[in-house]
Amino acid sequence: MGLPKDLGLQGNDFSWMATAFFIGYAVAEFPQGYLLQKFPLAKVLGFNVLCWGITICCSAAAQNFAGMVALRTLLGCFEAVISPALILSTSQWYTKRESGPRYGIWYCGLGAGQIVGGLVSFAAQHGAKSASFGGWRIMMVSIGAFNIGVACVVLAILPDSVHQARFLTAEEKAAIHRKLIIDQGGNGKKIFKLASLGEMFLDSQIWLLLLLTVLIVIPSGVITTFSATLIRGFGYDSKQSALLNMPSGIVSIASTLLCTFAILRGFPRWLSIVLLLIPVIIGAGLMSFIAKDNQSGKLAGIYLINFIVAPLAIIYIWVGANTAGYTKRVASNALIAIGFSIANIIGPQTFQAQDAPDYLPAKITIFAVAGGAMVISILLRLLYGFRNRHNMKNREAQLAEIAASGVEAVNDDQTDRKNPAFVLSGEPLKMPHAERTPIEPPSLIVVTGANGFIASHTIHLLLKAGYRVLGTVRTAQKAELVQKTHAQLTPDAVAAHLLRTAVVRDITDPEAYTALFQTATPPPAAIMHMASPFGYDVTDFERDLMQPAVRGTSAVLSAALATSSVRRVIHTNSFACIYDASLGLRPGYTYTARDWCPLTYEDGVDGAKNAPMAYRASRAVAEKTAWSFMSTSMSMPMQASEQRKAKAPSFDMVSLCPAMVFGPFLDTPSSLPRSPDELNTSNKLVWDVVSAAGNDRNGDGDGDGAVLPPTKGPVWIDVRDVALAHVKCLVLPSDEMRGRRRRLMLAKGVYCNQEIADVSREVVTKQKLKQEGRIRIRIPVGKPGTREAHTHFAVDASEEEALLGDGGKWRGLKECMADLVPQLYRIEKPVEAQ
Repeated sequence: MGLPKDLGLQGNDFSWMATAFFIGYAVAEFPQGYLLQKFPLAKVLGFNVLCWGITICCSAAAQNFAGMVALRTLLGCFEAVISPALILSTSQWYTKRESGPRYGIWYCGLGAGQIVGGLVSFAAQHGAKSASFGGWRIMMVSIGAFNIGVACVVLAILPDSVHQARFLTAEEKAAIHRKLIIDQGGNGKKIFKLASLGEMFLDSQIWLLLLLTVLIVIPSGVITTFSATLIRGFGYDSKQSALLNMPSGIVSIASTLLCTFAILRGFPRWLSIVLLLIPVIIGAGLMSFIAKDNQSGKLAGIYLINFIVAPLAIIYIWVGANTAGYTKRVASNALIAIGFSIANIIGPQTFQAQDAPDYLPAKITIFAVAGGAMVISILLRLLYGFRNRHNMKNREAQLAEIAASGVEAVNDDQTDRKNPAFVLSGEPLKMPHAERTPIEPPSLIVVTGANGFIASHTIHLLLKAGYRVLGTVRTAQKAELVQKTHAQLTPDAVAAHLLRTAVVRDITDPEAYTALFQTATPPPAAIMHMASPFGYDVTDFERDLMQPAVRGTSAVLSAALATSSVRRVIHTNSFACIYDASLGLRPGYTYTARDWCPLTYEDGVDGAKNAPMAYRASRAVAEKTAWSFMSTSMSMPMQASEQRKAKAPSFDMVSLCPAMVFGPFLDTPSSLPRSPDELNTSNKLVWDVVSAAGNDRNGDGDGDGAVLPPTKGPVWIDVRDVALAHVKCLVLPSDEMRGRRRRLMLAKGVYCNQEIADVSREVVTKQKLKQEGRIRIRIPVGKPGTREAHTHFAVDASEEEALLGDGGKWRGLKECMADLVPQLYRIEKPVEAQ
């Protein structure tokens, strides 16, 4: 394109132009990191893009080697911000698992630049023949102007943080924040911590990543800078070289996307790097040792060496996933970028004018550094495995303390070495496992809190389906009651010893659960954790609600971790984990499984608050504890055998969040409450509606003068549908449990007490219970047909209903009340009902 001639380049001047860029890049890394620490991220990035666009345009005016070297050095200073800024930006939006493909997508810009650059170069060379303004100068102005346009877009559109994103609602911002807390991700507080900087310099993983970066980037820098020069050395002219260099960009893009999306599916990072280096070595061999007149073979070697570009994207993924705390992450990114610069300084210097046109020493360098990079990748894998095994010893106890204290690592700016819930993304030496198969009969299922309302229905369905069940209760009396209930409903299953019960007096004791699970025969395949109190008649919120919910969850998960046979934990939570009462009734808003309750442990134990708030806090913190525990398996897919060695969960978890659960009790003498005073909390709400005779102002008992009680918790679902959802979650394969479907809201819809009254009066009339003299109708008349849905929020669990419903549908309120209301009257008057 005439650049060497126009600038009067001699000897190794072209190599020094490339080197000058990366000297500026290296020198500016820590100052740029400081700017990222002190100023808004998007503004720092946009300003630097603007400056390097202007600098590229100015390069078209260079008249000699000295002027171009000065501009190239300045260009390197401005471009030094790109990798740290993009890594930080990606990390503040996405979890460690989600970040990988995003790193790959923006890193594909390197390959896209090769393709577009080839086209621009080809076009500019055609324009240079008749123009006094050289083709390379045209290319500089074109590329510089484009970068200035990109800078304007970045400054105008890219938000500095999630909370400043104008295109997100407050709920969506909160959901992203909650997602990062669960993942122990995010960037932390934007403050400088000297201790975090010191930790980085003492962290062996950072130095291994730095060395790996240098080894990988030496050939990468060589091939991206000099590929067109090498192609010309094969006998092609400059125009042909520009076009023939474009497939290198295609190889770069394809290999980057392939490896990053393979990592998303669980493929090991270290093994991805090793496999990507194999074609690099083959390509170096073709370039170095194939016959000089074999143009196609040497060209194939060039293309194969471009596989070296993709491993750097994996290093960025590793740095983003395995460092935490804003200071440490910024400094680590800057140090890796310095390694990138050093390698790019070394790489061009392997191309000496005296070695032209074959440049054999440069080609042999590619062999050496590729082999060294393979060794470092394996060492990193071993280091991560060692650290995870070491940290796991005390992790359960530390996580319980985190849940109790309400400390969130992302908010507290904890580093990866200080945060006990942080799990390094190292992978097993074996290939990733296939999806887990469904858990089918006659597998053993542990059901905690087996005497509960939902648990009783769930055990009934499990036994009918042929599963073995081990139910835990707190007392021997409750164990006997569970056995008696199911012996009356499924006598064959109980006779075949498919149901066993065990007493766990302290549901917060992990050792009790561990001993039970590990001695069970056959070993349990899944655990349904339902043992948690639900009621508002408590006085000591911490003792009666918070501790059983939070510590009970940790205890069950710890026991599951110690039991290698467990493949899935189904954690029964509540709509209380989703509902944010602090925002009010929110007419027009629709809650989904993406929403989170913000209550903390302190909110739950505060005696100045009410029992409903304490209950909601107990459920919210318990679920947060569970997902913090499971962050290992979410961010680090493993084979079961390797997970057990590393003490990482070999099971997955499903969180079910049912709304107010209405519906009939199992219809046996031993399972029915003996009086309305023994009703569970949710069915007691229905009873309060259909038994309002004491409020009947007319005194005639027909309900036309009775006062309708106010609606509480206006979302509901039938208990039989909740039970079926638990059973269906056993047979859903793991790919159905990914992402949002790991957390499922169970809610048929909204209701109000007027609707319960209307439906119940219709049900009672149709069943002719009054005429038979068995009961007195005391259902308030109220204002028939009046509904309250417009006064409060809505819910949308349509995906969950299609996935877990009977035939994709859940029962309606009329069907639910038709079975429940007559049963409630029977409970009140058991003699008359017989």
